[in-house]
Amino acid sequence: MGNYITLYTELEVIKDFLNKTLEVVDSEMANICKREESGEFLNPDEFSDELFAPMEREAIAIRAVFYEINSLIEWELRYLAVEPFQLSAQKTSIPRPIRDAPKDKSKSSKFVYDLPIKKVYELIEQHYKINFSNLPGFTEVHHIRDTVNAFKHRKGLKDFRRDNVSKIPEKYQPTRENAYQAIDNASIFLKALWKESNLGKND
Repeated sequence: MGNYITLYTELEVIKDFLNKTLEVVDSEMANICKREESGEFLNPDEFSDELFAPMEREAIAIRAVFYEINSLIEWELRYLAVEPFQLSAQKTSIPRPIRDAPKDKSKSSKFVYDLPIKKVYELIEQHYKINFSNLPGFTEVHHIRDTVNAFKHRKGLKDFRRDNVSKIPEKYQPTRENAYQAIDNASIFLKALWKESNLGKND
């Protein structure tokens, strides 16, 4: 697994991106509100139209934070799963990892990133003696993944068959506070994962 200091630095960069984006958004929206108070806009629709762009940039930045965190965590999980995946490939009929396969058979070879995320969890739990459900932050980062998948596949709509919904349709609507909390939760989870994977490997 990557060095935790490196992971922490990546999370700090994500937070810095969010900070700077929101600073610009807040400044622009404050300016628009001052213009509204001075009577510049002829009707509420003009005021709303001016607010639309900065509000959308905030929403995009928040989603970007979720995407980046999810990507960072999934990369670390799959990196951790490389060793147990290679060991399992030696014991079963799973196609060999690409670097071990003859060139003419490389198309049938698998990478760790070909595996479903549930299989990645299984490999890590068995190899490093980790129980993900007991790791601090796991529930929260799983929610991050659900949020990202909702925006990627359903424009943010919750899947009423699996998600807790109070109405249909209902969307994920992460706020800037949720984005900052997601960064903190990712840090908590990655720190715990880094610690437990190293302990489990040394047992």
